[in-house]
Amino acid sequence: MLVAIACGLAASDPALRPLGDVALVVTGLGAATVLLVVGGRRGEHRRGWWLLGAAPLFPVLGAALAAVLAPTDALHLVVLRWVPTVPGYVLAIAGILTLVDAARLRAGGLRLAVELALFTTASLVVVQLLVMGPHLGREHQGVGEHLILGAAVVVTSATMAAALSLLGVIEAHRRRMALVLLVGAAALTAGRGLGTSALLSGAAAMVDTSRFFVAAGLFLLCAAAQMDARHAADGGAASSAPCRSAEFGQLLPHVAMVVAVAVVGGVAVSGSAPGRVAVLGIVLAVALATVHRWVAARDERRMAGLLRRSEAYFRSLVRSSGDAVVILDDALRITWASTALERFLGTAAQELVGRPLLEAVHPEDVSALGAVLPVAVDPGAPAPSRSGDAAGPGLLVLRLRDAEGIWRYLEAGVSDLRRDPDVGAVVLHCRDMTDRHAREQALQSVAYTDPMTRLPNRAGFLQALHSALDTAAEVPTVLLMIELDGLAAARQGYGREAVTLVVAEIGRRLRGTVRSGDVVARMGGGAFAVLSAGTPEEGDRLAARCLSEIERPVPTAGGIVDLSAGVGVVPLESGPGVEEFLTRADLAVRAAHADGAGSAARYRAALGDAAARQERLAADLPGAAARGELFSLYQPIVSVLEQRVTGFEAMLRWRHPSLGEVPPAEFFALAERTGLVGDLLRWVLDEAAAAVMSLPSAGEPLRIALKVPAGYVATGRLVPDVDRALLRSGLAPERLVVQLGTATVMSDDERVALDVSSLRLMGVHVALEGFGSGSSALAHLTQLPVDIVKLDRSFITRLDRDPQSRALCESVVGIAKSLGLDVVADGVETPAQLATLCGSACDFAQGFLISRRLPLE
Repeated sequence: MLVAIACGLAASDPALRPLGDVALVVTGLGAATVLLVVGGRRGEHRRGWWLLGAAPLFPVLGAALAAVLAPTDALHLVVLRWVPTVPGYVLAIAGILTLVDAARLRAGGLRLAVELALFTTASLVVVQLLVMGPHLGREHQGVGEHLILGAAVVVTSATMAAALSLLGVIEAHRRRMALVLLVGAAALTAGRGLGTSALLSGAAAMVDTSRFFVAAGLFLLCAAAQMDARHAADGGAASSAPCRSAEFGQLLPHVAMVVAVAVVGGVAVSGSAPGRVAVLGIVLAVALATVHRWVAARDERRMAGLLRRSEAYFRSLVRSSGDAVVILDDALRITWASTALERFLGTAAQELVGRPLLEAVHPEDVSALGAVLPVAVDPGAPAPSRSGDAAGPGLLVLRLRDAEGIWRYLEAGVSDLRRDPDVGAVVLHCRDMTDRHAREQALQSVAYTDPMTRLPNRAGFLQALHSALDTAAEVPTVLLMIELDGLAAARQGYGREAVTLVVAEIGRRLRGTVRSGDVVARMGGGAFAVLSAGTPEEGDRLAARCLSEIERPVPTAGGIVDLSAGVGVVPLESGPGVEEFLTRADLAVRAAHADGAGSAARYRAALGDAAARQERLAADLPGAAARGELFSLYQPIVSVLEQRVTGFEAMLRWRHPSLGEVPPAEFFALAERTGLVGDLLRWVLDEAAAAVMSLPSAGEPLRIALKVPAGYVATGRLVPDVDRALLRSGLAPERLVVQLGTATVMSDDERVALDVSSLRLMGVHVALEGFGSGSSALAHLTQLPVDIVKLDRSFITRLDRDPQSRALCESVVGIAKSLGLDVVADGVETPAQLATLCGSACDFAQGFLISRRLPLE
């Protein structure tokens, strides 16, 4: 704005004309600064902007020389200004050509060379008329002045030609910048030429006008530098907006010729005859334009041939491809489909063109496609802006009807290319997957179906359970876990094939017992699961009906199979996950089995607490001995006849730091399940053997007795552990009594029988534990390799009240004595029981009447 005001003041008042020259000098310095700093800040073309930034400094130098020397002759003034300016134009030409890659210049070939010659010729014709006039200067001008002015004409014409050529070869996204640069170069060249011609002719008004052109040209050069710097700052991304400068660049050669002809024609019309150089330039320009048109036509024919071959090539690829290509417009209407679609759908593929895709697909696919495909818009509205090309995540599956009316499954990849000006559509790449879908459905059926019962298997049931949990808050649902009892006996009695038929029959019965909307699944082995909509009370009634169906006899080829079951009932609720409910079902089934065969139990929080207790005990039991939580209690065994203590029974106990004393039955069962029973027995064996060594005795040395569970005997570690404990403590083998149950001693396992015999050969006494209960019989006393018979406490309880029990006791004691066996009565709690044992000549007794279990001290 300040430069425009200064030029306006200089034009209005002759006395202020030096102000206009100063304004141009300031403008040149400012333009040089902008071009050097802004244009050369970043980007791969900074060298070109540096050269262009240095070019305005040379005209400033010429203006400074003219101001210092102050020539009075106009010709000398022009020469002084142009001598330093010519090198500046050379730098400007180099800078302009450096703004584009050298590869693009070389790719222009013959067409670029013809355009450059045409631009140069047209520029020479125009600029020489502006600078030197129609007759190439005045008669009194010398050779030096002609050379200087001729050089000025050549360099300014070359600058214009370089700017015009740049617009024709530069990248499409930088053409707008090149167009601004061309207009700036034209304004700057016109201003320089108009000012030179005005100085030579003495037209002061034209000099004032030329200043505006020069200032405008410099400002446009700065604007071009700003545009290129902004593009480089954006990362060099090409803009997708249309640029009309591309079409203008195709017309530039013809525009240059027309301008040159118009200028020469204007000179002729004004009454001045054009010189021979101008006429020759016009003829050459017209000839070059003709050559350019021929070269362009040749290139167009070659490009058209390449395009036809490319189209035919890609058309053949699309036609022979196994995938079908479907094109959709903005309204998702099918506008084109490749011939591959006819292989999938037959003649029905042709009928799809023109129809909306959402109307052609299967009704069940409409909602899924509507969520994945781009939103349909009004065909007249602009395409919606999307962040990426893909319209949806991955691939989608849709169904289209073929010529026979069968729905075909197609797998389609979606690309939203409506923002791409070369496509402007949504593209679907479709592949027929009908056969594959059928195979997947078959495989899925196999994967989620139990082959024996044709019911859902565990995986299928877990899917159903997931779905039920999602709606548990709205629809009350119960889970029934059913475990059959008696399958092992049926397998031993009737064979594996009979069990298969029985399990299949139970599955059919359960399926017929529940409602049609309920889910019955086989979880594996003899376990079934049921998902039924209803309240917990309805679940209990359903469990009772299922039990009644299971307990009905199942006829097989080998005979009648009778089964029972335990049923766990678990009401579903929102919150816990699938694994939590399966755990609850297992706990409920376990509680049902504990209640007896044919029972059903509903899950309650106490079962979860018991399970948590078991988990806590299982985690803490392995380190209990190291933490000093295990200890032994001892109960004396007395001789009834001698009235003295003859030995002790050692009993292991566990005092948990937070749960208190744990019952032996609980932690011994846990130890057998977790494989820790051996560690516990070795610990108590060492403790008991060392303890009995320190006890005084009034007669024979005291014995120590220890009950050994069957699970520990089955490990084969009994004999080595007993031998190690005896060696470590120094205890004599005959002072140790190992108490075994009847089932253990009568086991068919040869290893167990060998271990019992080995213990007796070592001198260790073996006692038969719990005689008189379960399957014990008098005949066993003659068959079992034992030294001591220990009567069960249930046998002793009725001794003083039941004459039959008393008689039986006397018989057992008599038979044992005749076989050379010692008899120990366990559980003596009343004086009457002890008196009866004394009357029946029983050898030994223990129980609460004599002493409770006590620490060693």
